[in-house]
Amino acid sequence: MPTMMLAAHELARACANLADDNVATGEEVLIVASSDQYPEIIEGLVLACGRAGAGSTTVATIAGPAEMADFRHPAPVIAAVERADLTIVATSLRFPRAYDDLSTALFAAGKRQVLINNAPPEDFSRGAALADPLALRTRTRALAQRVSGARKVRITSANGTDLTVGICRPCLPLTGHAESDTGFGSFPSGEAMSSPEEDTAEGVFVADGYGQVVYLDGAGPQLGLLEDPIRLHFAAGRLTSIEGEQAARRLERVLDASGGPEVRQLGELGLGTNPQARAIGHVENKFRLGTAHIALGDNHLIGWRAAATYGGTIRANRHIDLVSEGIEIEIDGVRVDP
Repeated sequence: MPTMMLAAHELARACANLADDNVATGEEVLIVASSDQYPEIIEGLVLACGRAGAGSTTVATIAGPAEMADFRHPAPVIAAVERADLTIVATSLRFPRAYDDLSTALFAAGKRQVLINNAPPEDFSRGAALADPLALRTRTRALAQRVSGARKVRITSANGTDLTVGICRPCLPLTGHAESDTGFGSFPSGEAMSSPEEDTAEGVFVADGYGQVVYLDGAGPQLGLLEDPIRLHFAAGRLTSIEGEQAARRLERVLDASGGPEVRQLGELGLGTNPQARAIGHVENKFRLGTAHIALGDNHLIGWRAAATYGGTIRANRHIDLVSEGIEIEIDGVRVDP
């Protein structure tokens, strides 16, 4: 099969995985796009939603302003998400993501959204997006259920990770499916996402894969693929020291610029569950089966519409994900497979 035809076939399959897993027969579907998004992705989603049984599929394309500071979605777009049964957020990464005025309006209206983790078509249509949706959801929910019923989770790796956290609230299965309680799905994804008990993290976490900074106030530099390992030491839930070279120095600058001690608290433990996810330089990296990631900083928004159930008590102006490779998991002393 020629390369171009193969790419089109893969894109169609990725879009179908999203739509088939979320669109109910007869639903009104809204795709919120931006003028700088790849048109192939939008066209693929429109076709896939129709084939999945949508009663209607509408695309709202926002002309991206040159300056994104304090961006608010246009009033007609907010009104549209309040009406649609399902909104697929397909704007580019320049736009606010997940924690914004659009999400606030949508969740208040009792609707659902799937957020596309933006990527060029050749990335969007490969890797994590091609995982079987039902199998991924089954795997992720099973692991999340085990974590939810635990008192402690320990993760270890050959590179030196040995971290234990206490569990005090339910663990959230995050897949491409918009769960009914949270109203949120992230596509592609795959993780059992937990806000551990505050002040319980003890040990060492070696970040040796990837880092992502979610800025809840303003913007700043990203971490991306880590050029060398970062050793993070925790006691009573707080980051006490960092060891490493260039990547560690970049992380320190992000932490120092935060302006508050809350960003040095451990706010999340995520366990990767997607066997198709790849070690590439964007968010897909942290969903890989056999990895774990922690987040420093804010966790009070985890859970989206159900943040009161899944979220924690840490409020900070950023949420910093860091990935560790080759993880083994123990739940209350029993080793488990992800």
